[in-house]
Amino acid sequence: MSQRLLWVDALRGLAIILMIIFHFCYDLRYFGYVDWNIPNGSNWWPFRYLIISLFIFTVGVSLTLAHTPHLRRINFIRRIAQLAFAALAITIMSLFVFPKALIYFGILHFIALASLIGVMCVRIPLFTLLAGIIILVAYWFGVLSSDWPFNYFSEWLPNDTEDYVPLFPWLGVMFLGIGFGGVFLSKVIVKSNKNIKLMDIPQNQITRPMAWLGKHGLLIYLIHQPVLFLGFYAIYYFY
Repeated sequence: MSQRLLWVDALRGLAIILMIIFHFCYDLRYFGYVDWNIPNGSNWWPFRYLIISLFIFTVGVSLTLAHTPHLRRINFIRRIAQLAFAALAITIMSLFVFPKALIYFGILHFIALASLIGVMCVRIPLFTLLAGIIILVAYWFGVLSSDWPFNYFSEWLPNDTEDYVPLFPWLGVMFLGIGFGGVFLSKVIVKSNKNIKLMDIPQNQITRPMAWLGKHGLLIYLIHQPVLFLGFYAIYYFY
């Protein structure tokens, strides 16, 4: 399916805007300008969870739309390779910036692995939607742990880590996106591409820039923190 839904890209663009705001506030604390307890403070972790939820849900929806009615193997392999390379770059970068809190499974690592799992569920959207709900409920009641499967490798992993996005509960959010895309969107669009206009939002001066951000989300994710850090370092050393 070559069609894109503007609202999906725009929603991802909103997540990017919120992410930049969040990381700007994090950098203020990192460079000692404020003493906010970010990202783990009670006023900050819901903000982070909102951003992660928007990213992962839209990834799930996009995964279904991109591979309905058929799996686009070359595009999928290329995307996974991009994510894996970017995730490796983030891990290497964290060795220098956060040597005591290595990023070994951040948002990009999660999206790459969850996409490999999720693409197998595109053909069973209703089951996937129910599975997503079950995962979230099971996590809420403590049946599933956010440590799995890394608890088996605790001896080789750092005690602390930045940007940890575990399989549970976030695989449940990915499944919700895949299920939502399959149950409510993809079948209608496949029947008639004209129907896509009925399921989308209008283009205007707000939605177009947000959608542009969403389309280039991976690149913006990779460069925004280095740009912010360079800016803060320049202020720190010259002022």
